[in-house]
Parts: sequence; structure tokens; C-alpha cells
Amino acid sequence: MKQLILHPTDISQWHALVNEAQASTRLVLNENTESYLVFLLMRFSQTTQLMESVVALDFLHSMSTHGRRQIELLRDVGDKSLLLCGLFPGMASRHHVTLDYFSGLGQAAYLTMGELQEPNAADLYYQLSHQFVRMQQILQAMRGDYFQFAHEDSGVLASTDLPMHLQ
Repeated sequence: MKQLILHPTDISQWHALVNEAQASTRLVLNENTESYLVFLLMRFSQTTQLMESVVALDFLHSMSTHGRRQIELLRDVGDKSLLLCGLFPGMASRHHVTLDYFSGLGQAAYLTMGELQEPNAADLYYQLSHQFVRMQQILQAMRGDYFQFAHEDSGVLASTDLPMHLQ
């Protein structure tokens, strides 16, 4: 069993967990993406509202809104999709969809946010869209579900995707 190391703040604790997962997977996020992921985990740990709405309907609703509300809805879709894919992969099958479905929604939400932002702010959201699967794999590693080989159907590496005889 790994030694539990407690850090003085929630942010430093999440940062350490993300760094440990990056090291164990040999996947590296750039500083902006890593910071976004750390603060996403921090926000998520302070709420219980992950699945109070249907992510796909939120995405559709965001397409009919404008301005700040549209950005908020898209951010929520991207964030929820990432957390579902990375930390709660079993929820996808319970909703009769694949992880690729949520991954695609999340990538599209972040990409759309990038297109709606000013150029200096857009870069982060383009990075989030581009590195979505990598962040997903890092979150899966935090769960202990990351393997060094790819599943044939997707870029997702998770024990939940393995045949029973390999789990």
C-alpha cells in the first residue's frame, strides 16, 4: 500500500495527486491544463451536483443560448464529461452510452468554448479539447484504472473496458 502523504491545502493535495498520476502514466499535461484539472477537482470535491442534469441536453441547450450563460453551460458539459470519463466510467454504461460518447461531448464543449472566447482566453479551451483523452487517462490513473495498452475501440485505457479474464 502506498504511503499516504497529507498536504496542507486542498489545492496542494489535488496537485500532488494529479502529479502522481502523470508520473505513473508517463503522460504530461502542460501547466495551464494541469492547473485547470486541479481546480476542476477542487470544485468537484466541494459539490455533489455532478449528475443533476443530462449532459447531452445541457450541450443542446447551450447551442440555443448566448453570452455568459452559453459559456457556463459549455464549461459544465466539458467538466462533467471529463469527470464522468475519468472518475466514474461505470456511469456511462448505466446510461447506455460509451465513454467515447462523453469524451466526444466534452471535447466538443471545450472546443466550442474556445471558438467563443477572445484569442488570449481561447487557447486554454483549445488545449482542454485537444488534451481531453490525456486528462481522462490521468483521472483514471487516480482511480487505479490505467493500463499501458489501448482498448481497441477507443483511446481510453481503463480496466472497466477489459474482458473479465483480464481484470
